[in-house]
Amino acid sequence: MVTRARPAKEVEPAPNTKDKVNVLVVDDDATKRFALRTILAPLDENIVEASSGADALRQLLRNEFAVVLLDVRMPIMDGFETAQLIRQRPRSELTPIIFVTALDQAETDMGRGYNLGAVDFVFAPVVPAIMRAKVSVFMELYRAQQELRRYRTQLETLVEERTIALTAINRELEAFSYAVSNDLRGPLIAFDAMSEKLLEQNRSRLDDETARNLDRMREAGKRMTSVFDGLQMLFRLTGGEIKREQVDVSAIAEQAAEEQRAAHPDRKVEVDVAPGIAVNGDRRLVRVLVGNLMDNAWKFSALRPAPRIVVGHESVDGEPRVFVKDNGVGFDMIDTHRLFGAFQRLHSQSDFPGAGLGLATARRIVNRHGGKIWAEGAVGEGATFFFVL
Repeated sequence: MVTRARPAKEVEPAPNTKDKVNVLVVDDDATKRFALRTILAPLDENIVEASSGADALRQLLRNEFAVVLLDVRMPIMDGFETAQLIRQRPRSELTPIIFVTALDQAETDMGRGYNLGAVDFVFAPVVPAIMRAKVSVFMELYRAQQELRRYRTQLETLVEERTIALTAINRELEAFSYAVSNDLRGPLIAFDAMSEKLLEQNRSRLDDETARNLDRMREAGKRMTSVFDGLQMLFRLTGGEIKREQVDVSAIAEQAAEEQRAAHPDRKVEVDVAPGIAVNGDRRLVRVLVGNLMDNAWKFSALRPAPRIVVGHESVDGEPRVFVKDNGVGFDMIDTHRLFGAFQRLHSQSDFPGAGLGLATARRIVNRHGGKIWAEGAVGEGATFFFVL
C-alpha cells in the first residue's frame, strides 16, 4: 500500500505592516523612467512617474513624497529649474532630491545642485544596489518623520483634553471657593461673634468649665476661619495673569516685619533685612510670598530667648536666590518633602498654631513664576528658605 504524503501547508507570509511611501521619478525619457522603476521595484513602494518638470510639480501638489529622483537634463525646464520651484513650495521645501544624470561629474554643476537643496547625485550607469540603498535611507527617514508627526498629533490631542479637564476642575474650585466664602465662613464669623457676646454678658454666671468650653469653641471657629482664608488664597493664586516687574523685596520684608511687630507687641525679634534685594515678578504675589515666609520664620522662632530673622540674597553658580533664615526650632531634613504640602504639619498645633497653608501658598506662587523654592535646616538649629523666580 502506498501512502501518499499530504502536501505541507504553506505558511502565509506575515503581512507587511509598513505603509507604502511615495517615490517620485522625474525624467523626460520613458526608457529611463522604466529602468529606475525596475531598479526600485524590490523596495515595494509606490513609484510615481513624471515626464517633465511641470508634471513633477503637479504630482507634488497632489501627494507627499519621501524622495524625488530628478533628471538633470530635460527640455523646457531642466532639473535645476525644477528643483528651484520645488523648494519654493512650502509642502515640498524639505523633500529630499537626488539628481540622476548621464553627464559625468566634470560636466555637472554639482555646486548649483547642492545650493538648490540636493542631497545627492547619482551618475550613469546607475548601480541598482547603490540606488536602492540611497532611496531606502530617505524612505525610512520619511517614515520616522511621519511617526513623529503622529505622536505630536496625539500629544496635542492629549494636551487639549487635559486642558479642558483642568479648566473644568478650576471652575469647580472656584465654585467651592465661593461656597467656602459665602456658605461656610459667614456662619462661622457669626457664631464667633455670638459666642463672644455670650461670654462677655454671662461670664460671671458661668462655671469655669462652661466658660473654658466656650473659649475652646471660639478658638476652633477661628482656626476654621483661618483655614478657609488660606484655601481662598490658594484658589485665587490659580487664576489671573502674571504681571512681571522689578519688585523691591527688601521693602516688602521690612513692611512684613513691622506688621508682625504690630500683631505681636509682646515679642522682641531681631530682623536683619539686606538692602537692595529685588526680583522680577508679580508684585502682588511676591508680597504674599515674602509675607508668608516672614510669618513662618516669626512663628517658629517664638520659643527662642533671642529670636533672629535674616532676609538676604546670594548668587550660586550664577543663579541669584533670595533667602529667609531664622534661628527657630528647625526641622529634620528627612521631612523636607512635607514642608510645602497643604495642611502638612511638622510641629504640634498647640506649640505653633496655624492652618498649615502658608508654605503651600509660597510654593504655588513660585511655581506660577516658573521658579523653585526649597528649604534647609536642622532640628533645634533653625531653618533657611530659598526661592528663585
